Amino acid sequence: MKVLKGIASSEGISYGVCYILDRAKVAVGKYTIAQSEIEPETERLRKAVEKTAWFIQQSKNISKDSLSEENSFIFDIYLMLLKDTMLIGEAEKLIAEKLINAEYALETACNGLVERFNMSENGYLRERKTDVINVVQKVLRFMTGGGPDSILKIEDAEIIIAHDLTPADTSHMKKNNIRGFATDLGSKTAHTSILARSLGIPAVVGLVDIAKIAQTGDFIIIDGFEGLVIINPNDETLESYKLKGSRYTDYVCELGQMRGESSVTRDGCTIKLFSNVEMNDELEKANEYKSDGVGLYRTEYIYMQHGDVDEDTQFNILKEAAELNYGRPLTIRTFDLGSDKLSKYMPHPKEHNPAMGLRAIRYSLKYQEFFMKQLRAVLRVSAIANVKLMFPMISGLEELRDCKTALNDAKRQLREENMPFNENIKVGVMMELPSLAVISEMAALEVDFFSVGTNDLIQYALGIDRNNEFVAYLYEPCHPAVRTLLKKNCSKRRQRWYRMYRMR
Repeated sequence: MKVLKGIASSEGISYGVCYILDRAKVAVGKYTIAQSEIEPETERLRKAVEKTAWFIQQSKNISKDSLSEENSFIFDIYLMLLKDTMLIGEAEKLIAEKLINAEYALETACNGLVERFNMSENGYLRERKTDVINVVQKVLRFMTGGGPDSILKIEDAEIIIAHDLTPADTSHMKKNNIRGFATDLGSKTAHTSILARSLGIPAVVGLVDIAKIAQTGDFIIIDGFEGLVIINPNDETLESYKLKGSRYTDYVCELGQMRGESSVTRDGCTIKLFSNVEMNDELEKANEYKSDGVGLYRTEYIYMQHGDVDEDTQFNILKEAAELNYGRPLTIRTFDLGSDKLSKYMPHPKEHNPAMGLRAIRYSLKYQEFFMKQLRAVLRVSAIANVKLMFPMISGLEELRDCKTALNDAKRQLREENMPFNENIKVGVMMELPSLAVISEMAALEVDFFSVGTNDLIQYALGIDRNNEFVAYLYEPCHPAVRTLLKKNCSKRRQRWYRMYRMR
């Protein structure tokens, strides 16, 4: 049994026999053509482009019953690339001017466009180079007689393992009864991942070399919750995941049946149910399930998708989220990423123990200019939406007060610039460090609300990593220490003491 850790791309549990999709890059040679061959060579390129466009349109049609209009745009991006003058137009120009074969001309145009994307300071644009490469490879396969290289051709496989996959691949999985996939490359914000979530296909990406480690015929477990891939599991592990998968399936079915019902206890107490949202794409699903609002909006994915962005860009993203949330409460958590995920996007010192180092609110407080852009953007959105602000990984009162000082500075700046915001925006903290839980009575005097981050609270209280297979057995949500911390935060005595103090 081998366990690999990657990026949890799409939630769910799946298992079965795998197929290694060995999709080597099409080898392109260069040769010179005669002047009289320009038109035939250009026509050969155009026909391959037409076949590719047909294939992508068919992929979109296959998925139309499963995908929302918001996510079907991914296929439209590929279709637009096939009409792009900087790609296909440039290739036709190179055929005529350089007298070179169509394949080499297309690859040259592709490399030029990818280089432009690489030079962009926008992380989202840099990531779109994958779309260019994928669509060009499709065209080249048609030109070389390789066909569309579709997952629809794969038989007797339930899990797909590949170096990388395209959105078209993902769309074909439902039709071919593929249960899940894992890839070497990819990110949570890539189009392939977005489609996987929309279609409900469990996936793990960013595994680096799983396409080399696994072999066709291996039995694979995909854990889309923890970002784990287990190759040839033992009987005990397989039974455990079968139970976990079955329970999750039953859970989703039961929730679906209760979608239209009110959240009221037997004794008549109404309970508000809020969503956890990472990207604006997910708000449509939250609305579909009648969410009462967003209890946690994770802003770190703004930076994972776009890099360190300016205030206006952040404002526009959050404004869109507020509009998609239709006036319901929206709790926005400030940047919360560990240093092991920062180096690609932002400056960060090298650390021996990044999990305990400069991360989350500590990073924000160190880089005040970065923090101020986010605070100003959130405050500006508060003028037009029902917004709350929440700080993550607060360890004590000094840190919390530093955050509030920064927030007051942002408010002062906006006042001086005559920019509207909610002066009384509610401010809260993520209760995930035991140090803050122990002094919750004092912290309650400084904020308007708490949000308990149980996963991290359990890990830090017990000193274990739940993703580490060697110590995961120590992860006990009902451990007496954890229950004591939660009881301390929820005790009626604390609540009465807090209310009495606030009334003074």
